[in-house]
Amino acid sequence: MNPDPVLVLDLRTPEPAPFAPSSRILVVDTTAALSEHHEHFARLARQPQVTGVVLVAIGGLGEDPVLRTPSALAGVGVTLWVGDGLGVPWEGGSQRPGAGSTESTVDDLLSALRLPKVFDRVLADVGVMPHQAASPGLAVDYAVVEPGMMRSLKLRALQQLVATGVAARLHDRESTELTSVMRSATESDATSVRQGSPLYEAMSHAQRELQSAARSIDRWRTWRGLFGLKAAHRVVLDRLAAAGRALLRHHEVARKALVDVDSSLAEGYPPPGELVEQGLPSPAPVNSQELADAVRKAVTTELIGGRTLPGIAEQARRLGNQLGVARSLAVTEQDSAADLEKWAKGLISPPPMPVWSRPMGFLIAVAGASSLVSTLASGLGAWPLLLVVPLWLGLVTLVSANAPVGLDLAFLYAVTFFATSLGGAIGLGNANDWSPGGLVSAGVLLALVAVALLSTYLVWRAVIGQWRVDDLPLRQAFAADRRLSDQVSRTIAQRWSPADRSRRLADSLLVVAGGVDAVVEVFREVISEAQESDGEHTFGDSSAGLAEVLHHDLVAVTLEVLRPSFDAIASRLPLSGDSQRSLVRARELLAVYDDHLEHAGLRELPRFVNDDGPRRRLAATLWQSSASSRGILQLTERSRMTQLCAAEDVRLLQADGAKVMHFASADMDLPPIDNGSDEVIRTKGDAVGALRLTPILARYVEREVQTQ
Repeated sequence: MNPDPVLVLDLRTPEPAPFAPSSRILVVDTTAALSEHHEHFARLARQPQVTGVVLVAIGGLGEDPVLRTPSALAGVGVTLWVGDGLGVPWEGGSQRPGAGSTESTVDDLLSALRLPKVFDRVLADVGVMPHQAASPGLAVDYAVVEPGMMRSLKLRALQQLVATGVAARLHDRESTELTSVMRSATESDATSVRQGSPLYEAMSHAQRELQSAARSIDRWRTWRGLFGLKAAHRVVLDRLAAAGRALLRHHEVARKALVDVDSSLAEGYPPPGELVEQGLPSPAPVNSQELADAVRKAVTTELIGGRTLPGIAEQARRLGNQLGVARSLAVTEQDSAADLEKWAKGLISPPPMPVWSRPMGFLIAVAGASSLVSTLASGLGAWPLLLVVPLWLGLVTLVSANAPVGLDLAFLYAVTFFATSLGGAIGLGNANDWSPGGLVSAGVLLALVAVALLSTYLVWRAVIGQWRVDDLPLRQAFAADRRLSDQVSRTIAQRWSPADRSRRLADSLLVVAGGVDAVVEVFREVISEAQESDGEHTFGDSSAGLAEVLHHDLVAVTLEVLRPSFDAIASRLPLSGDSQRSLVRARELLAVYDDHLEHAGLRELPRFVNDDGPRRRLAATLWQSSASSRGILQLTERSRMTQLCAAEDVRLLQADGAKVMHFASADMDLPPIDNGSDEVIRTKGDAVGALRLTPILARYVEREVQTQ
């Protein structure tokens, strides 16, 4: 807990300002007016809240040097006597005060006593001295920033934050933080349609029918298909037609869903419930608090990293507009299944199988060769042709029966008959006189039959394979169906499922962009009114650290202006940018910040700044540049300090009973202390000092008892 502050009551003014009592009261009065202000002291002593009073009595003691302290403060307060003038350099011993100017004044003393811990130590140390009275000696140094340099660097920090064009090119890179937030908000785990829905059934039915058609063609390529004649061919055609109709149904249902998604996202109709009934999953819920935290973190990271305010506003607005525009995947992808209807119709009415092709020519050539061999090898005359020619005519009929060739079958039969007859004639013309036995002849003929059957089967498979690959659009139908399913999945994942989150993020980014624009306008107003000083402003090596603190504070001002916007994003309420409110808030906060710099100083954290890292780094630089701070912490009771009394008044002090306390700013890295205080009071503020409390000889102090 923070200790109660030290409240100051200055009785030197004609009418002291009223104040609410605290536990610590610092009273400033003159030695001549102590008696007449007895009632003030008595009133303070009666306040139950007051636990300690330090009275600073300023002025000479007259020809009869006696300090008369008010009896009303006995037990609750102590008195520090400060003589007339600026004080004298004194080493706190029997030596006479030195000559020359002094560095510390009564104002430095009052500043130190306003620090609660210093106040408490003075109250405790002087409280055990005779008559609870002492004369203070002081040595103090301040680690401060030159006002002119601070004004100059503050103006520069403002200019950097609102820079545009070439001046901002270094820092206004594309924000990975904001794009990461957008990517996270538009991602979804729900990419599939609901099972049992019309869309799911149409998609599954199309896949099943296409696979069934492919299996029927595979079965058709077997011996069963070859000898199945028209029945096998009809099964294949039925399966292909069923696959084509299922594909058209899938296309119809999917396209309706995609069009309805566009309409629902852009115009709000049809309502989401109807799309859920069609088969789309319910849109993912919006976690407003998580979204607000992500946007706040992204903006904070970018600002601290050096991005300019106009750059952040421009990118936030652009991303918000991108998310807010309802764009159809069907349009952007030119309909992934635009040719699906063509392939489906190609399955319903498949092209004829091209029997008269290279495989069929091979088969006729084999037929002629087998006829040649049958008459050439057997030596039995022309009678093997009676078996070979009908066999080949029958096999050609099997191959061509299930697929019209687009030309007269009689021509195909004539070619086959001619080839086999020509082969037989050549064989007969070159036959030898060898007459094998019946068993050998039968073996030769059986071998030729086996070759004929095997060749026909291979040609059959080749013809169907060539038809499926080159003419039948089954492979294209599979691919189109897959693209259509993928398009639906992408629409769900990228547009439908995160639709509510995308809409909320789009509104959030536009609200943030409007708030940042308001801050830019206020900052530019300040820049236009400011006049940068012409002088050189240096303080050790602190300018870089000071610029960091000022930039950090102005970023904190910006974030504080945006805080109501972040709170609105975290709520479930509709978002609407209020630029006027942000303008007013930005002006108020900048005025509060300027007042803080003027009265509390740069070293104190403003109420809207949480990270004190830049200030700690600045403090280290400032203290390193202050050469006298280490020496002050080495001072003892016998060290030279400014004794706040006249040279002739030093004789009234009892040097042997003096006590010294040291205090330093909490952000100061304390150096090793030799022969100094073992304990340093750590305080707020920007001072390091040594305060010596020297008792006043008992004969020069008395309690003044007042009677009513």
